[in-house]
Amino acid sequence: MSYYKNITTAIIFFIIIWAIVNSIILIAANQPIQRYTRIVSLSPSITAMIQDLACEHLLVGVTQFHPPLSRKIPVVGTITNPNSEVILGLEPDIILYSKEDSATQKIEMLQHTGCTLYGLPAADSFDAICSNYLTIAEILNKKDYAMYKLSHYKKKRDKLLHTKTGNAIILLSGSPLIAVSRRSYISNIFADAGIANTLDYNKTRYPIVQQEYLIASDVDMIVVLCNDTVPDAVVQAKKIIRIPYDGLYLYTPFHYCNSLHHVVGVLYSQ
Repeated sequence: MSYYKNITTAIIFFIIIWAIVNSIILIAANQPIQRYTRIVSLSPSITAMIQDLACEHLLVGVTQFHPPLSRKIPVVGTITNPNSEVILGLEPDIILYSKEDSATQKIEMLQHTGCTLYGLPAADSFDAICSNYLTIAEILNKKDYAMYKLSHYKKKRDKLLHTKTGNAIILLSGSPLIAVSRRSYISNIFADAGIANTLDYNKTRYPIVQQEYLIASDVDMIVVLCNDTVPDAVVQAKKIIRIPYDGLYLYTPFHYCNSLHHVVGVLYSQ
């Protein structure tokens, strides 16, 4: 008799647990999805991702050097020095920023105000950029749309991939001489185009290099991503290819693919 009583007790216990669990699931399923309608973006690339996900209308504040906008949106300062008072005055329900820039953006001060903040990790590859894009989409409740667009971007990138055909040093600036290291997503664009970046710095994405280093380097070319004047000694010693293209400075899947298309077009027209 005791045996059957224990069995009955166990069955009742599991029924109760099942009912509780299903109630929790049902409650969770019926919870309204958090919808952000007042977004401040502290990164031009995040702003561009929000645009690409057809949600520019949710932006109430952006930083300087933002991508072209379809309407006037208040500028809350620069990437390195956003104005906390202006941001708070806009009453955002979420502030999006890149952890790569957070050291100079007074993020701690904003956290103490009680605002909701979300930081995206620094991206150094196409896959990492796509991951950030998907994160933004989830915040905006646009995941299905993002997956559709990412499928298109990945196919576009696959069509543009080239096997390695040479190596290079890539310069962001001619004065001072600022290069691109392998830690930058820009380096990966050139790797996808078949050009290996010879600068392998561990501590910085954009190191300052010396003229002597460029002249002594064993590279097939020096790629210059600006219209700056490069020292004559370097021009005389190395093959110089200029690819001044503003899209290289925005890291979204869309800009990555467009930049890769542009780079491939220039490199293989030489």
